[in-house]
Amino acid sequence: MKRRHPMSSRDHATELVESYILDMGLRPGDRLPSERDMCRMWDLNRTTLRNAIQRLVSDGVLYCRMGSGTYVAQPKLVRNLQDVKGFSEAVRETGRTPGARLVYCRQCEADKAITKRLHVSLGSPVVELCRVRTIDGVPVAMETTCLNEHLFPDIERYDFSRVSLFDVIRDEYHIQVCSGQERISITTLDEREAHLLDYPEGTPVFFQSGIIYDEKNEPVEYFKNTVLSDHIRFASELRSEVEE
Repeated sequence: MKRRHPMSSRDHATELVESYILDMGLRPGDRLPSERDMCRMWDLNRTTLRNAIQRLVSDGVLYCRMGSGTYVAQPKLVRNLQDVKGFSEAVRETGRTPGARLVYCRQCEADKAITKRLHVSLGSPVVELCRVRTIDGVPVAMETTCLNEHLFPDIERYDFSRVSLFDVIRDEYHIQVCSGQERISITTLDEREAHLLDYPEGTPVFFQSGIIYDEKNEPVEYFKNTVLSDHIRFASELRSEVEE
């Protein structure tokens, strides 16, 4: 006999899904039953179940793939807005494996936007690097970085699908990244981004942009990142200043 629950609230449905994940020993990347099957299992209506799933997606417990289903998520990578660590370093600190798929690395001329941000002359050479970043092989972000070519001559020779840009800047060009500024907003994936990240076009994502500075407070890098919120979240540490 199918067990009936007196309540079909979102909280109760959320507990049912979380208990199922634990009871079945599901691991990150494992697929949950279809919505229809879960509704039958627990005698829930579709709206209640979807609300519960959306809460768990927001909490980073699940992620959804359009046309494919609902999956158990890897714990989200937390990026602290107040540090200047590179992506690879931040991922390694969690015990996971960072990766990159090179889209292009090319020299181009600085336009007005780049001129303003990197303090270079209009039309001067800059290097533009675009990569899809991965965690444990899963695409999580698309990064586009602009560098002053005069600071980084021949940087195109490095294989940035294998090496960290931050490591190259520090170890090969002896430039120490010390500070930065960034802005975060919400946008949606366009057709090209959706193809590169293997996500549906129109998916809401974070758009992160900013400038990185060296020890002389000179701009080193201008970046624009498209970040999947299913895999990465941003946090800021609040501190109280105590007067002595």
